[in-house]
Amino acid sequence: MAPATNSSQTQVGSLSDNWWQPLLFLGLGIGLAFTPCVLPMYPILTGIVLGGGKKSHGQTFRLSMLYVQGMALTYTLLGLVVASAGLQFQAAFQHPYVLMGLSGLFVLLALSMFGVFNLQLPASLQTKLSEMSNQQQGGSNLGVFSMGAISGLICSPCTTAPLSGALLYVAQSGDLLTGAVTLYALALGMGIPLILAAMFGNKLLPKAGAWMDRVKTFFGLVLLAAPIFLLERLLPETVSVWLWAAWMLVSLGWLYHISRTLQPGKLASTLGIIAILGLSGGAVYTYNAMFTTSAKAEVPSVEFIKISTIDDLNRELASAKAAGKPVMLDFYADWCVACKEFEKYTFHNAEVAPELQNFVLLQADVTANRPQDIKLLMSLNVLGLPTLDFWDANGDPLPAARLTGFMEANPFLTHLEQNQLIKSKG
Repeated sequence: MAPATNSSQTQVGSLSDNWWQPLLFLGLGIGLAFTPCVLPMYPILTGIVLGGGKKSHGQTFRLSMLYVQGMALTYTLLGLVVASAGLQFQAAFQHPYVLMGLSGLFVLLALSMFGVFNLQLPASLQTKLSEMSNQQQGGSNLGVFSMGAISGLICSPCTTAPLSGALLYVAQSGDLLTGAVTLYALALGMGIPLILAAMFGNKLLPKAGAWMDRVKTFFGLVLLAAPIFLLERLLPETVSVWLWAAWMLVSLGWLYHISRTLQPGKLASTLGIIAILGLSGGAVYTYNAMFTTSAKAEVPSVEFIKISTIDDLNRELASAKAAGKPVMLDFYADWCVACKEFEKYTFHNAEVAPELQNFVLLQADVTANRPQDIKLLMSLNVLGLPTLDFWDANGDPLPAARLTGFMEANPFLTHLEQNQLIKSKG
């Protein structure tokens, strides 16, 4: 019978494979703190948090941290709720209309960051939430924490769009740990300037100016990358390359324009150099992707046996055991970008493909999300895609060998060696 892999191991593995995600969200949170709608609020929030009285540095740090942790709690719960939709939410992404609809939503979110229109909660709801926050007692531990938790729901026009984009991203992961940690990091990043303002005064915060609108524009450009990422699943590879090239041209062109509007100095020179190097590198990448064909070594074909039910799986496992071969089961869906990356960059790699010739390769295509697909996924405790499960040559399941998330060719070979599925070449 197939193994029931521990779900916590699966989640931790997924996040460890993408350890940079919390750092990225932390940086995005810090960036959001310096948008025109948020930065002017910090002097006001500082007064509310401290309760209008003088506090020691220790008390000030404790209260400001409590406020930020309250805000982070709200964001973390949002991440958990959205991520808990898991594979069922991911499966909805298979339909072209859904992908196009989400792409259109991201374009609208980006336009709101460009100032075309304001996106925010209805004024009546914002007023009610503000009244609830004001009823809390500033300067007290519970009151400050409650104010932070409530303030996390009062999304300003500058934070609603990036937060919505972050939640959509988390929903695709289907991973509770990723959803909680990344949204917590986003809120923590937004709270760092508040802690600095409370501890050292507003003199540490930069003065408002045109640079704040540039921060909004930066987030708009980031949001514009999401539609390309989503539509890659529908468009030919050549079209995707041109779309990425256009996005890179616009983004780096904007960065170069910003460098020319700044006062001459190190910052302007650095931004200009980054823009020029980025444009040059992007041009070379686009040219190589579109107009060159590198000579490829002959790679053995990698053929998968399609299965769709638990009975199919058990039959193939019994056959593989009789033949004395290990088994790899690949859970695949057309809407899973990382699944396609496994196919393109790992399974058909010149070094990996010969090793896979010694396996019985099974593939469960769950694109249609049929009842039998769901039953197979649940029987193996698969929480998200891509997922690879392994059995040794004796037919015994190897729960520790399970892979969730994309892995490049060389680490994949190392993983197989560590689990004694192939012979070590060292």
